[in-house]
Amino acid sequence: MDLLIILTYAAFAYGCFKVFKIPVNKWTVPTAVLGGVFVVAGLVLTMNYNHPYTYVAQKAVVAVPIISQVVGVVDEVPVRRNEHLKAGDELFRIDPTVYQARVDRLKADLVTAEQSVAAQRDQLSVTQAQVAQVRADRDKARKDLTRYEQAARKAVNPFTEQEATNARQAFLAQEARLSAAEAQQQQIQSQLDAIVNGENAGIVSLRAQLKEAEYNLAQTVVRAPSDGYVTQVLLDKGSYVNSMPFRPAMFFIPDQGRRVVASFRQNSLLRVKAGDEAEVVFTGVPGTVFKGKVRQVMPVVPEGVYHTQFALQTISFDGRNGILAEIELDPAVDAYHLPDGVAAQVAIYTEHFHHVAVMRKVLLRMTGWMHYLYLDH
Repeated sequence: MDLLIILTYAAFAYGCFKVFKIPVNKWTVPTAVLGGVFVVAGLVLTMNYNHPYTYVAQKAVVAVPIISQVVGVVDEVPVRRNEHLKAGDELFRIDPTVYQARVDRLKADLVTAEQSVAAQRDQLSVTQAQVAQVRADRDKARKDLTRYEQAARKAVNPFTEQEATNARQAFLAQEARLSAAEAQQQQIQSQLDAIVNGENAGIVSLRAQLKEAEYNLAQTVVRAPSDGYVTQVLLDKGSYVNSMPFRPAMFFIPDQGRRVVASFRQNSLLRVKAGDEAEVVFTGVPGTVFKGKVRQVMPVVPEGVYHTQFALQTISFDGRNGILAEIELDPAVDAYHLPDGVAAQVAIYTEHFHHVAVMRKVLLRMTGWMHYLYLDH
């Protein structure tokens, strides 16, 4: 663009010299040159500051690593690479034998536990009846003992000492039986009183384990998290997968619309804002300019982000790192079926010095035309 402006000015100056018959001497030529320097420099600086351009841009995508929640041997891989999928479509299946067996065992344990609780309730009813019967026998034995003791305090005792001793032993035996029956009743009652959310604690625990086992069983079928595609399918039947986050089984590319992320000089930070008009050219589509708008200016410069490490950090920011802007393209770009991740060049036209934007538009179109010219090394 700079060369175009210079050539345009040179042609304009040459025309002025010819039309107005300006003499060529040591005063007119330097004046024309210096005037051109100031005009060209002013136009270029105004254009760069108010209508920034960058060649550091691409149709960016975010890949989602597919990590299995359970471990096992892959049983089936029905997904095909680069085939568009809907959310919930099956990606691959893990052999479910072990997980199904655990679900079946916990279901059986749960039935056993429920029957055990029912049996304890029945046993509690029987024990309560036994306690009532033993308490009645104890009370009768106490009355007999009281009668013998009262007779012993009278002048004439119709009972022998042996009969009184037998009554006392019978009362103590009934007391022991009552204590044993009450202890058994208390033990059964305490087991039944172990309640969580209105249900027996043992049953609640088994239900939780069963829910976890059923979840793990469901995770043996790994599904697409959203609409999108898998660009590489290196997984095959017989492969072993695990839940380690640094060893994903495959990478899923969600549908991410018409988004281009571009890095601009920080000098333009105060001018660029969401809603500004933008134009994009792709290296793979020479001579075509796509319309768009600035969706957002990223609130952070990636190179300026630090995180905890094993040593003290120093500043790695050198001032040349650009600000990122996200561009939402016009739907017309869908007709070209551009691969995700392709390189692009982006120009943003702010509301300041709007007429100067024409220069930037010409420059961007020249860049698009230049994409027709390339040499393979």
